[in-house]
Amino acid sequence: MVLLFVSGTAIHAQTSDAEAEAIVNLLGVQKREAVAQLVQVSGKDSIAFWKVYDEYEKATAKWAKVRLGLYERTAAAYGNMTPTIADSLASKFFVQRAEQEKSLETYYKKMKAATNPVVAFMFYQSETYLLTHLRSQIMAQIPTYGQLLKVIKDQPIQQTKN
Repeated sequence: MVLLFVSGTAIHAQTSDAEAEAIVNLLGVQKREAVAQLVQVSGKDSIAFWKVYDEYEKATAKWAKVRLGLYERTAAAYGNMTPTIADSLASKFFVQRAEQEKSLETYYKKMKAATNPVVAFMFYQSETYLLTHLRSQIMAQIPTYGQLLKVIKDQPIQQTKN
C-alpha cells in the first residue's frame, strides 16, 4: 500500500499564498512519487503518461489551494457557525468536488488518447485513491462540526470559586 506522507500540513488559520503554494508543491512531489509506484508504464507510453500527468497537476494545482482554503474556512467557522455559513461552505465544497471530478474525467480522456485505456485507467485509479487518502488524512485533523458540538455538550460545567 502506498502512503502519502502529509505530516506538517495541518491547517493553520490564514495560510499565506506562499505557504499554500509550498504545501501544494510538497504534496505534488509526494503525490508524483506515489503515482510512479501505482502506475506501471514504460517505453513511449511512459513519456506520454508523464507529459499528460504534468499537465493535469498544473491544471489542478489551483483546486488544491481552493481545498486548503475551504478547510481553513471550515475550521474558522466552527466558532460562529450559522445556517448561512454552513450552506455557503457546503455549496463551495460541492462546486470544488464537481470541478475536480470534471478535471479528472478530462485528463482521463487525454491520457487514454496519449497512451491507451489501461494506462488511463491506472491514472484514474491512482488519482482517485490518492485524493481519497489525502482527504481522509486532512479530515482526520479536523473534527466534524457535530463532533465538536458533542464534545462541548459533554464537557462538565466547571464552577468557579469566589
